[in-house]
Amino acid sequence: MRLLNRIHSPKDLKKLSVPMLPTLAREIREYMVESVSKTGGHLASSLGAVDLTVALHYVFNSPRDKIIFDVGHQAYAHKMITGRLDQFKTLRQYKGLSGFPKRGESEHDAFGTAHSSTSISAALGMAVADALNGDKDAWHIAVIGDGALTGGMAVEALNHAGTYKEGIKLLIIVNDNDCSISPSVGALNHHLAKLVSGHAFSSARNFSKKALKPLPKLWNLFKSMEQRTVNFVAPHSTLFSAFDLNYYGPVDGHDIENLITVLRNIKALDGPMVLHVVTKKGKGYAPAEENPTLYHGVGKFDPEKGIVEKKPDAAHPTYTEVFSRWVCDMAAADERLYAITPAMREGSGLVEFEKRFPDRYRDVAIAEQHAVTFAAGLATSGIKPVVAIYSSFAQRAYDQILHDVAIQNLPVMFAIDRGGLVGADGETHQGVFDIAYLRSIPNMTIMAPSDENECRKMLTTAFKMDTPAAVRYPRGKGPGIAQDADLQSVEIGKARLLRESQKKQGRVAILAFGLMVSRMKDVAEKLDATLVDMRFVKPLDNEMIVKTAATHDLLCTIEDGVAIGGAGSGVLEAISEMGLNVPVLVMGIKDQFVPQGTIDELMRDNELDSESVAHRINEALLIKSFVNLKPFNTMAVSARARYFAQVHDQNELRLALDFASREGVEPFILGGGSNLLITASLVNRLVIQIALKGFEVDQDKKTVKVGAGENWHETVSRVLALGWGGPENLALIPGTMGGAVVQNIGAYGSEVSQFVRSVEVLDPESGKIFELTNEACDFGYRHSVFKSEKARRWVVLSVTLAFDSDWKPNLSYKELASAFDSAENVTPEAIFKAVVAARKRKLPDPKVLPSAGSFFKNPIVTREAFQELLVKYPSIVHYPLAGGREKLAAGWLIDQAGLRGAREGAAGTYEKQALVLVNHEGAASGAQLMAFASKIEAAVREKFSVTLEPEPVILKSFYN
Repeated sequence: MRLLNRIHSPKDLKKLSVPMLPTLAREIREYMVESVSKTGGHLASSLGAVDLTVALHYVFNSPRDKIIFDVGHQAYAHKMITGRLDQFKTLRQYKGLSGFPKRGESEHDAFGTAHSSTSISAALGMAVADALNGDKDAWHIAVIGDGALTGGMAVEALNHAGTYKEGIKLLIIVNDNDCSISPSVGALNHHLAKLVSGHAFSSARNFSKKALKPLPKLWNLFKSMEQRTVNFVAPHSTLFSAFDLNYYGPVDGHDIENLITVLRNIKALDGPMVLHVVTKKGKGYAPAEENPTLYHGVGKFDPEKGIVEKKPDAAHPTYTEVFSRWVCDMAAADERLYAITPAMREGSGLVEFEKRFPDRYRDVAIAEQHAVTFAAGLATSGIKPVVAIYSSFAQRAYDQILHDVAIQNLPVMFAIDRGGLVGADGETHQGVFDIAYLRSIPNMTIMAPSDENECRKMLTTAFKMDTPAAVRYPRGKGPGIAQDADLQSVEIGKARLLRESQKKQGRVAILAFGLMVSRMKDVAEKLDATLVDMRFVKPLDNEMIVKTAATHDLLCTIEDGVAIGGAGSGVLEAISEMGLNVPVLVMGIKDQFVPQGTIDELMRDNELDSESVAHRINEALLIKSFVNLKPFNTMAVSARARYFAQVHDQNELRLALDFASREGVEPFILGGGSNLLITASLVNRLVIQIALKGFEVDQDKKTVKVGAGENWHETVSRVLALGWGGPENLALIPGTMGGAVVQNIGAYGSEVSQFVRSVEVLDPESGKIFELTNEACDFGYRHSVFKSEKARRWVVLSVTLAFDSDWKPNLSYKELASAFDSAENVTPEAIFKAVVAARKRKLPDPKVLPSAGSFFKNPIVTREAFQELLVKYPSIVHYPLAGGREKLAAGWLIDQAGLRGAREGAAGTYEKQALVLVNHEGAASGAQLMAFASKIEAAVREKFSVTLEPEPVILKSFYN
């Protein structure tokens, strides 16, 4: 069993003897190469830091002692030692281990890192906090590479750390491998190199002997370390003396036994100190030792063969290669061009440029702030600087972009690589914020190319401008568009129309930015949508926005940056400023930090993949916001629904229900709105109006399957047209088939339940569709199972009605019977006409005088209660029921209470039928109508001791 498999925490590491540790280090390297060759990752730096990491965990006590790895490229061995060996093969994979230290991943990751030069500040803050909290024994160790030490933030932290003479346990380990991502540059790195070799080092070594001899303890410590090639250098002999920090070293970073001795001795000291450790990047894997830059960040490779360097594919280049070719071509054409990069020569595509134009190129090291202001200084004197920088690193220079470039309106060009999602490097490197933070800066022009040739032309456009300009392009390859040989420009602020919709209704325009243009071509074809390559984030093409807004039902913006404050926000602002009236769907990265994963996985997570986008567009066409419900209820109450959808098929219904579930809003199923009173001014729900159509006739079975959205009165007419009788007594009842079943509508002695064979239902919770028999519908007077708690969320899709061959008329109501003087004249059609005439005489047309039909149910009372009422009111209108109970005519009760034709404001009762509550001129609110109904209930209760119950559904919300 290998030693590595015995290590599940730093405590297990401490159980090994010191002589066993080099074997462990070798096993860590072997496993690291094996795993990273399959996952990709930052290999060379972590290989070089294995021995140092083993020694640190052997001497110190993590997590109490806090170890912070600057940038985090060196932390792979740390992850293995601290209990994540079994997960290591998920490194940088979707939902796997992060490629960097991450506080939420392990208690041993004291501080999340990934961007350079932060470790000393963080470690110092932790050290001071622990001292303030009374813990003066815990150590705080910042492991920082020589490249990261060039960052201004690191220097600021060193300056601050030097002000603490004692009382804190802070150890700054400078891991000197003379190689950051690109070979380290700058005076600081040259100084460190001189320390390690030559006259400067030997002089410091000799001076240390003289300086330490008068201090017996330190002299003895020095002598023991000297035997192991460890050298103490007096603070004032190094650059660290300027910060008043104690400096020790340099130490061989691959001699574990010696490192342990040095670290144990340092633990006996106090105050901030610097230990200089010399390592070899790529240590233990020959190909990485020979070419550490190539093995800095790797993809998948064969560990036996090593990485085979691929020649650029001229026919299908990456965007970085497009920039690399362009910058050389432009430099050849214009001698003013000067290229600058902050330590990203290879990554930004400037290797060839440095070879061809060395006097017009500068790598300023990890110093983004300086890079930008250096460029601003060049621009003041006629030079045309091009700052090649990663999107996530440009964040560090925001103030310089704003203060030093934009305020002075200097012609500095920013070639922003890795714009958008970058994949496996995770939340610290996703370039999703650049559009949002750049577009807020005055004087800034921002371009987002959709293909390789557009990128080349936009780079030329930006370079030729005499104001600040940025071209942001993604990682990886474009769609494969050939590039022009010459250096053409594009018209500033002009978009490209790539495809125009041929639809007449439901027209959608997709306004896409950058990478998303090519990704949206399939979506545009599938939906027959207009597709626009917006090209410019700033200035936007307002003319194109006006044109698409005027000719489309929905505008959709899509970008691979954050939606908040992004390009889509700019489109919304433009639409608002121009007073355009068109709904806009803004799609971009969600309000969250995006973890690691493949680009496709992360696109799906942010609903930016083709399937999700098509779904969201269909949803946006379907779901409307703040819709006035006045046209959708026969009472003509003005109230707004937070969301509203009119569904015409099951797919749309499921889409609406999914939306309600995702947004956490309660759906409300609406039919014809004829049995509804809305008492809220804002209904904080998704109101779904069912418009499901269908009328399938089975002549043999004498059945018809009716869609829930079919108009009920028209359904009755169509049934009679088939020569079938039965539903004629229910003519002219407003509403839909679905609503008729839910309410179990009735009139003139008939109820719809008499004809229902089965009901097709969707259960939103399970997503299942099933059929209910008539018996399962639990029909009663103005009641069905759909009003019960268990079924109130069920949605009626269709109803199968069945009719008897042996039709018999229902003339149980005197009013209806009196319309016929002879039994020979009684036919379904004749009854239908009589019912229509009677209802028209008694009830208002909702289109003329808004109402919800009969507002109160006919109350049912016991035999005893009825007898008492009959004594007092011999003319009381009633209908005997089974079991001795009696149904009272609610209209007669209201009339006798003196309220027929009564009115309060716009709320009143109909002058011809007191049972009907009306809304004169549609001017009353739902709350006013409900208050008037309550007064009617109180008057009837006082006079007859009978309680009236409203028949319509009362739709409330907490916004009143």
